[in-house]
Order: sequence, then C-alpha cells, then structure tokens
Amino acid sequence: MPSRSRGWSVVAACGLIAACSWGLGFYGLGVYLEALHRLHGWPTSVISAAITMYYLVGALGLLVVGGAVERRGPAPVMVYGAVAMGAAIAALGWLREPWQLFAVLAVMGTAWACLSSTAITAAILPWFPGRSAAAVTLALTGASVGGMVFVPGLVAIGQARGFAALTGAGAAAMLVVALPLAALVVRHPGARPSATSTPAAREAATGERTWSRREALRSRRFWTLAVSFGLALTAQVGFIVHQLAFLEPALGHLQAALAVSATTVSALLGRVVAGTLADRMDQRILSAAMFATQAAALAAMAVSASPTVLFAASVVFGLNVGNVITLPPLLAHAEFGARSFAIIFGMASAAMQIGVAIGPGLVGVLRDATGDYAVAVGVAAGLDAVAVIAVLWGRRDGAPFDSPTPTR
Repeated sequence: MPSRSRGWSVVAACGLIAACSWGLGFYGLGVYLEALHRLHGWPTSVISAAITMYYLVGALGLLVVGGAVERRGPAPVMVYGAVAMGAAIAALGWLREPWQLFAVLAVMGTAWACLSSTAITAAILPWFPGRSAAAVTLALTGASVGGMVFVPGLVAIGQARGFAALTGAGAAAMLVVALPLAALVVRHPGARPSATSTPAAREAATGERTWSRREALRSRRFWTLAVSFGLALTAQVGFIVHQLAFLEPALGHLQAALAVSATTVSALLGRVVAGTLADRMDQRILSAAMFATQAAALAAMAVSASPTVLFAASVVFGLNVGNVITLPPLLAHAEFGARSFAIIFGMASAAMQIGVAIGPGLVGVLRDATGDYAVAVGVAAGLDAVAVIAVLWGRRDGAPFDSPTPTR
C-alpha cells in the first residue's frame, strides 16, 4: 500500500507545478495577447491564431505524453515541460515579427502537453488507490491559484517594468519553482509493470482490465467524454483568453484584471465543492450541471454591457472553470481504470485539446468580423449547451459499440 504521507507531498508538488503551468501557460495567455496587440499592433485574429496553434501542438503532444508517462513515469515528462515553458515565456518578451510568435508558441505547446492534467493526474493516482478525487482536485486547485496569483501579478509587472520584465518574471517562476519539484519530488510509489509486457500479462499482474486504444475508440463513453469536454473547453478557453480584452471597455484595465482574478478565485471555490461531490455522485450529471451553469453565465455576458452583470457573471462562470479540467481525468479513471489511464486519457486529452485550440481563434475571428465580442460569447454559450447533451448521452451505454461490456 503506498504511503499516504508521501503521496500528499506529491500532491503538494503537483499543485505548485499546476499553479505555474496554468497561471503562465493558460490564464497568462490573455495577458500576452493584450500586451502583444498593444505593443506591436498585431491583429487580434493573428495572435489568436498563434494561440490556436499552441493548443493544436499541445493536442498532438498529448498523444505522445500518455505513452511517455506509461513508459517513463511523469517526472521526466514534467521536467522537460518546465524547461521548455520557461524558455518560451522568456522568448515572448523579445519578439519582433508575428512569425516568431508562432515559433515560440509551438515550443510552448509541447511544454503545455507535458504539464497538463494527464501527467499531473498520472503522478497522483498511484498514491491514492480507490478514492482519489480529493487528492486530484486538491492538486489541480493549483491551477486556479495560479490564475489568481499570476494574472494580476503579470499585469502589475508589465505596467511597471514593461513586457520583457513580465515574461522574464514568468520564466523565472517556472524554472525556480516547477522545475525542482518535478525533478526531485514527483515519484511513483513502486515498481510498475513493464510497458513492453502484453495487455494480458499486465491485467494478470494488476487484477484490472487493460484497455487498448482500439477498444477505447469503440466506446461511447470515450467519445462522449472527449466531445462534451472538448466543446466546453472550446467555449471556456476561447472566453478566458479574450476575457481581459472583452471586459476592458466596460470595466477598465485594472478592474478587468480584477474580474479575471475573481474568476479564478471562484474556480478555486468551485473545485473544493466539486471535489467533495465527485466521489459521491454520478460524475456525468455533475458535469452536465457544470456546463449548464457556464452557458447561463456566458449568455448573460453576451447580452449585457452592465459592469455589475459582467463582473457577477464572470464569478459565476468561474465556479466551474477548474472543474472542466478536474472532472475529465476523474471520469477517465472511473470508466477505464488506473492501469489504462495514461494511454486512454492521453488520447481523450488530445481530442479535447482540439476544442481548446479552436476556442481562441474562433472568438478572435468572430470578434474581428463583428466588431465586438457579443456574438462570440453567445456562440460559446451555445457550445456549452450542446456539451450538456453530449455528456448525458454517455450515461446510456458505456460498452464498446460492437462488443460486450468489458469486465473489470
């Protein structure tokens, strides 16, 4: 039985790594977008296209990361991610041409794949067999803390010292905090079955069915998981990347930054609540309620220019920002098992990242085409509504489409 005390140190390390990776590589994208547009005059659609490419590279990387985690464990994967993301963030401060942004974000996309929820969840699950939702939720709460700390911090540094100082501080945080934790603290609790052994041998060793990629791709649960959260992430990431720019005309720069920070504080609270519920109720019903809440918040922001409504809806939207990240690995673990988690969730994450990649570009194009963000935010609300239907459809039958339900 793995040591729970040692496991909690891994959870703490993963939480700090998540704070750096999401704060700088997810929430921080909105800060970079606004600063690059202001400094260089590059069109919002061009910068958004580069961010879309960033997430597409991350999606491709996740197809590799799942197998790498299975073979080598999460620590070396995270070490590469910390080094690559730190270097890429530092380079953002020295860009002169739009093509350079695409090159830097391509490198940063590979780092994002290595520091996202696949590696973090895989690092935690072996330490907490059985009820792992609380541990995973606590670690991924670091993502909300990262947004809460880094967004206003980066904005303040940028206003006081300039964009190069902003990116230098972000790179330093990644290399000083995340890199040592990934290298020295993240560990597996024991020997793992060889990645070169057959599925039957691994099933015999662990007492748990090992899913193949082909079997997962024939499973309704796999596709409804990937599609529903992919749609929700399209809406969520598209909005978050543009949130600062969307809110600034009505709230002003500083108040808009505070609204973004309030969104992340709300995400932190929402994660705590969901973490207490995830092991006690149907996680697909919980996910559907979460998507519906975000759809309502986005719809309110699409039709109202009131600063009060915009701020309050940002808070309501934030309640489930973290849960869109936390619930997919928990669902994958519950429905496919710990033995198959890294490979299967790597595939699901890659599919979901396509939605993540589409979001910023879609919102940017709609904003440039219509002259404001109202239509784009309304479209995001519609995507969340479709996600409600998709995730509930997965409850009808978890079996592969043309084979019997696998025994565990």
